[in-house]
Amino acid sequence: MGSKSKFGSERKEKRLNSIKEIAYKALDTLTPGTGIQKEIGGEKVRFPARWSRYYETEYEPETFTFFRHYLKKGDTVLDIGAHIGLFAVVTARLVGSGGKVYAFEPTPFTRDVLSEVVCLNGLADTVEVRSEAVSASSGETVFFETGDVISNANSLVKTDRSRKEIPVKLISVDDFIAEKGVKADCLKIDVEGVELDVLRGAKRTFLEHRPVVRLGLHPPFIIQNGQSLVEIWSILEEYRMRIIFDGKSVEKAWFCSQSTLFDVNLLPF
Repeated sequence: MGSKSKFGSERKEKRLNSIKEIAYKALDTLTPGTGIQKEIGGEKVRFPARWSRYYETEYEPETFTFFRHYLKKGDTVLDIGAHIGLFAVVTARLVGSGGKVYAFEPTPFTRDVLSEVVCLNGLADTVEVRSEAVSASSGETVFFETGDVISNANSLVKTDRSRKEIPVKLISVDDFIAEKGVKADCLKIDVEGVELDVLRGAKRTFLEHRPVVRLGLHPPFIIQNGQSLVEIWSILEEYRMRIIFDGKSVEKAWFCSQSTLFDVNLLPF
């Protein structure tokens, strides 16, 4: 009975997935080149029909607030870990046609969706989609995918969820900035465990450009990468960055004791 029940559940799930696939294809056909508009954080963003329900309406309100407060027309933003492009769109609108957003997304399928989202929102001239994984230095390595479609947990760190390895090119922030010859005004870093590596590869950018930063921290992945929040705290001290959480400067003991995902703002002083 158990195996029959399991088989029946699998068949039901396949039927539901087939129905969803047909529905999404129909929506894509009905909305060619326009996608479906979703309001998130007070921002109207167009997505391909298939991914229009990915984000909740009140997704990461602090991140929206950060960008709206600190970005200005003409700024240059590095969106490191851009995923399917919500914040690439938001930041591109804030910096305007005179600004630039470089959106880094190493996962091929996710990057294709990112590119589509950028185009659906009419921002292809402002957002440049990049395929590199950002780390401490430039080169080549493997990137780990979970196998889930548009997963937000793909990483340079191998975890229990990793199912597939793909070759990727690596680039550091400092090398990229030197290559482009631009000034970095803002960084968004969401890299699933390689935060310290990204920071190590951005020393010149931090010390010379003094960008503002929205940093996502993933303690379990950081530990699996053989690194620690203590090391991240130390490098941010070296870079003379104030660490802000919930509108207040944080103490080292609090920062280094976190065990689950948290986001902070980094402000130069």
